[in-house]
Amino acid sequence: MLSRRQLALLSVGTSLSFWDIFNVPYIVDYSAQQFHVPSSSAIANLPLTMEMVGYFLGGATNGLVSTYLGRKKGLILTMLIISIGSLIGLLSQNFLDLSIAELLIGFGIEGEVAVIPSYVSEMTSASFRGRAVGLVNLGGFLMTLVVGPTAILLGSGYWRLLFVAGLSMALFSAVFRTTLPESGRWIKTKQEKVKVNKSIVYFTLVWFFSYFAGYSLFSGSIFSIIEGKGFADSSLYFTYILYGDPLGVTLSSILNDKIERKWSSSLSNVLSGVAILSWAFLSGLPFLVAGFISMFFQGFKFPTMYAYTSENLNTRVRSLGMGIADGMGHLGGAVGPILVSLAYGASPYYAIALMGIVSMISGVMLVKGREVNGKELEAITEVKEVNA
Repeated sequence: MLSRRQLALLSVGTSLSFWDIFNVPYIVDYSAQQFHVPSSSAIANLPLTMEMVGYFLGGATNGLVSTYLGRKKGLILTMLIISIGSLIGLLSQNFLDLSIAELLIGFGIEGEVAVIPSYVSEMTSASFRGRAVGLVNLGGFLMTLVVGPTAILLGSGYWRLLFVAGLSMALFSAVFRTTLPESGRWIKTKQEKVKVNKSIVYFTLVWFFSYFAGYSLFSGSIFSIIEGKGFADSSLYFTYILYGDPLGVTLSSILNDKIERKWSSSLSNVLSGVAILSWAFLSGLPFLVAGFISMFFQGFKFPTMYAYTSENLNTRVRSLGMGIADGMGHLGGAVGPILVSLAYGASPYYAIALMGIVSMISGVMLVKGREVNGKELEAITEVKEVNA
């Protein structure tokens, strides 16, 4: 079993992964200004789209590495890839450089998502499993408290420095992770046959719709929507909205073993969708409150959905299945910002409706899931598979 110190140090690498997730909106906005590209255009959203492609490739690839070579090797690989991508981003001179950087960073981040929930779930007790997964990821989502002010302080002239933290801490984490023990559950099952089952397909679809909505909230169109609601400094007010995310993650991490994860996963997506739809009718301060609530439930969903997905997959395919479901699910995050930008071109209301409805779809799908709280992993996966 992992000690609390090891869990805390694991979260360092995870937190820097999420640093890179949250700094993308600012990088897109500032680099678009420097490169004279409209922030709501498809070109400006190319780095975000390439990051989503990286997620797709990284989840499946590191899922395979963690399945056949061990969880530990997968944990180290993610940090090395993120450090390379961060270096390219630091030295970038155009959108092509940025796109390559975000492709690699996305590869590493999704590789992290593929292995961390699986590794932590396998190395902690049933009574602490939900909180352990949540707390390891908590540090990452709390990066929103730091990323926003840092990005605004650096401004459009020094936005490349946002890559420095990812580069330095990823290297530190890669070294630390060489000291971690291998998962005992993986060792016991590593000779078993790997088989993609219906549960993986089911969760891939759930994550596709959830990421479609979630990453659309980080697209350039959101800054345009904020400006249309009467806020000239869209980067500043986006930061206020974004603060709902770490609050949601914090509460979800604390409550992850107290609320059945099937229902917390479902409701967080549905309620975020409802809040997004309310944007169409609001402006000024009420709009900011609705935006904050939207981000709150987007944050709330991650600790519970990460744990819930990994718990529903058996040990032999847990890391690979998590990588496939979350990685391929990120294709929703790739197409979401593009489709929302196109919808915004027709009308901001179309963009808002698209994000809200898709978020609700993912939540409704989760109603079909299993109940998992307090059960050993083997007991959960012995239950008849979810009908996809």
